[in-house]
Amino acid sequence: MYEIEKIDLRVKYTREWTFEALQKLLMKKELSDIKVSEIIVKAGISRATFYRNFSTKEDVVKHKVNMFFNTFYDELITDFSSSLERDEVMLVQEFFRRIDIEEELVDTVIKCNLEYLMVEGILKMINIFNELFYQIVKTSKVSESYTMDIVASSAWTLLSRWHKTGKKETPGKLSKIYISAFKNIYLALYEDKTLIGD
Repeated sequence: MYEIEKIDLRVKYTREWTFEALQKLLMKKELSDIKVSEIIVKAGISRATFYRNFSTKEDVVKHKVNMFFNTFYDELITDFSSSLERDEVMLVQEFFRRIDIEEELVDTVIKCNLEYLMVEGILKMINIFNELFYQIVKTSKVSESYTMDIVASSAWTLLSRWHKTGKKETPGKLSKIYISAFKNIYLALYEDKTLIGD
């Protein structure tokens, strides 16, 4: 199950305002040059409120990424319960579609050099829905954690490249490229072969 933090509306809005303030500051400065005091002033909150919600300015982005994955998980569970097509293509396509919508979040994550947060979030989602991902890439107990790391990091690499180059493909087309690439790599490496070390 995905960990869902229960927060009241006041905390939710405070975190949203703080994220928006950080985004505006990032238009003019690098994250390393932005002071917490600048974020506080821009967000219209007190220092105590900031530190009640965040430990660092990086936490502002981390909370936003967590909210994205929480929402995505909730929507996915709803979609899966009402959909007859519950396969890896639907899951990957839906995730790519959500990334397309969350352009500002993706941009902020890239600007802040916090892309590992997205990889961690993708990995959590893969672990929740791992039976679908095993349809993309066959694995063994020995290679399972490495394989899932590769699946998560390559998904983010593809998505961030897509974002940086102007998103010329649709999310559906991109998801097909991603799944096809994994299937082709698997066939090229392991067809009629056994995994080394198994």
